[in-house]
Amino acid sequence: MERLNIVMAADMHFGMLSGVTHAKRIVKEIKALQPDIVLYPGDIIDDNLDVYLKKGIDTIIGDIEAPYGVYASLGNHDKFDGRMEELIEALERSHMRVLYDEVITVEDKLTLIGRKDRTEADRSELKGLMDGVDHKQPILLLDHQPYDLDIAKENGVDLMVSGHTHRGQIAPAHLITRAIYENDWGHLQKGSFHSVVTSGFGFWGPPIRIGSRSEIVQINLTFSDYQKE
Repeated sequence: MERLNIVMAADMHFGMLSGVTHAKRIVKEIKALQPDIVLYPGDIIDDNLDVYLKKGIDTIIGDIEAPYGVYASLGNHDKFDGRMEELIEALERSHMRVLYDEVITVEDKLTLIGRKDRTEADRSELKGLMDGVDHKQPILLLDHQPYDLDIAKENGVDLMVSGHTHRGQIAPAHLITRAIYENDWGHLQKGSFHSVVTSGFGFWGPPIRIGSRSEIVQINLTFSDYQKE
């Protein structure tokens, strides 16, 4: 693999306010970017799976495909009153693979790690998840909340994608997110480790953004032929 065209979107918050029109828009925009792989690092729904299903949003976004697949981790708003397995099954009917504290290898070319949200008490430590991971392959981590960048770096993660911050959503809240997170939006590099945090495609609470734009992120990776130590 020489190059990888990643399209990443988070914080869609599909539900009562972010509905069918928003879902159709994300499908159109992602398809136009012709991704090799699609990553959703959390907050796909807005606390209510029933609304997501009744509006048919699951069917709409299920139209997104990519050669290497579509993958998701869950965020603090991806909640369900019943068993979490039911939520995951519903999302996976939208043709995405949910990584719930899981590690997979994609076509023996790259490793994907998807973590549970940090609000979940039984979330595994990253070090434990990475036991046995082949560090000669690129390692991509989906973690909804952009905390512990140094821990990801120390464990050999190459790229960590996150959302959650909305970049404040309504100014001047971006000053708060900037103070809380080492990287609250955009790209941050620390040695060979890269963090990319999106401001999100949707919104939480009022359907308003001031000083923060809704976005889909395209990440073009070019791989060198060096061996990671």
